[in-house]
Amino acid sequence: MLNSIIQRVERATHVLPENLIDKPPFPPSVKIEITNRCNYKCCYCAVSTSPRTRGVMDFNFFKRIVLELKDNGADEIGLFLLGESFLVNSLPKYIRYCKKVGIPYVFITTNGSLCTPERMKKVINAGLDCIKFSVNAGTRGKYKEMCGVDMFDTVVENIKWVHTYKTINRIKINTAVSSIFIPERESELAEFRQMIENYVDDYYLMPPYNQGGQIQGFSGDIIGNPGKLDTMVPPIPCWVLFNAVKITWDGKLTACPFDHEGKLELADLNKVSIKDAWNDANFIDLRRQHLNNNIGNPSCRACLKITK
Repeated sequence: MLNSIIQRVERATHVLPENLIDKPPFPPSVKIEITNRCNYKCCYCAVSTSPRTRGVMDFNFFKRIVLELKDNGADEIGLFLLGESFLVNSLPKYIRYCKKVGIPYVFITTNGSLCTPERMKKVINAGLDCIKFSVNAGTRGKYKEMCGVDMFDTVVENIKWVHTYKTINRIKINTAVSSIFIPERESELAEFRQMIENYVDDYYLMPPYNQGGQIQGFSGDIIGNPGKLDTMVPPIPCWVLFNAVKITWDGKLTACPFDHEGKLELADLNKVSIKDAWNDANFIDLRRQHLNNNIGNPSCRACLKITK
């Protein structure tokens, strides 16, 4: 049984050897982008410069997709991808529908700035199973520098409030914090971890991804999308192609969680089923490129820093 967000992250990133094939089984973990809007301008993320049209997923489309996902065996749905889902006022409605149709585990990653007690009560009451706060600096000054907003103290207070609320009310919602690890900031993050880890169930570090080659000079030697810092997986073949479904707010199946430019949108779910999209010829071809270590896709090459 998967009892923590860390276990669930590792289930996704560590692909079973028998699933490294061009037509892998439909994966249990799915992320649905409720919106691609964001209220931050982080230096380690390309969302703020993305040319994609901003919007919110149509609820009727969402309902159709969730039912298809359930029919295909998905047992966990994350209501986020490349945006801040708490910008959607009707977020509790999306959560409630997932739970209504029987999705066992619904989770969100958030920057935490909008997770006020009023809003958190609504999402918790709607049935949210897990919330992870992405806090990528350990001090107020560094946070403002990296995220473009002065919200560090607010986010920390929101995290502490959730801890108190769930403890007093004996609510079973899993909470976590993740931070991007940069070697020169190791002591800062260690102090932050000591401050925050008693208020959440899990705390873990992530490597600084180059996000499809769109973040330059920040990720150092990290290539691809290797998962958690302490259990990173080989970047080729990319686990996302075999073990995760990513759906954009406007109904596209994308092969990459960092597809800020829409270049890896391989199928339109407004026109085809999720099952057909998972086995789309373009998706199969991209998997074969990774399996054969003969990658021609420009976005993948940029992410993997392939120059020859």
